[in-house]
Amino acid sequence: MSLKNPLIHIKGASVELAGQMILQNVNMEIFPGEIVTLIGLNGSGKTTLLKTIAGIYPYKKGTVKINAKRIGYVPQRLLFDKTIPFSVEEFMHTYSPHAKCAEIQAKLKEVGALSLLRRRVGDLSGGELQRVLVANALLREPELLLLDEATAGLDVSGEKDFYELIETIQKKYNMTIIMVSHDIHMVFNKACRVFCLNEKTITCSGAPKIVWDDKEFITIFGAHFSHFHHKHDCTYSRGD
Repeated sequence: MSLKNPLIHIKGASVELAGQMILQNVNMEIFPGEIVTLIGLNGSGKTTLLKTIAGIYPYKKGTVKINAKRIGYVPQRLLFDKTIPFSVEEFMHTYSPHAKCAEIQAKLKEVGALSLLRRRVGDLSGGELQRVLVANALLREPELLLLDEATAGLDVSGEKDFYELIETIQKKYNMTIIMVSHDIHMVFNKACRVFCLNEKTITCSGAPKIVWDDKEFITIFGAHFSHFHHKHDCTYSRGD
């Protein structure tokens, strides 16, 4: 299948927050059906870029064109009062008031979390909460799913299970997924392409195997990683 038109086109974009320039001259194209990973050290602008794509943060200069009408966003942290006795079902109704109970149950089942329907949100483990947040995002039937450090706080087994879930979702819906993560090995195994952020901009990008050997990647992360094996099957075509 030929997919010539990018879902996301960013050219020369800069983002300023509270008078401080966070991103400068960012250039990026992402195509339908890709799983893309943003990597970089703390403070490199990964979350800012993700929120700019989501439309949460405005850009000051350049062009940011998003050709997705429906976007699902899973935040790094969910800020809420854990003393409020919200069940998972009530929580999802709050964010998606027009969703029917059957739809909520279907999405929870899809992510392996139907048993959590009546549980209090404040009592969920990190892995359980992330699955609920993904189910909540899927209620929008997104063309584009954004995940900001979605595996933070999970153990290795939990991370593996979560990324396998994301891979399954991508294949089922053929949606575009952009992930921010610090787990280099895991995301490289699951991504079609990787974008490295450093010093407020994208310094290298490409297929995981190419980025792995890029001097900019080595400058940021060092050359101490073990040999890389890419496992994800990227079936999209850019048509170029």
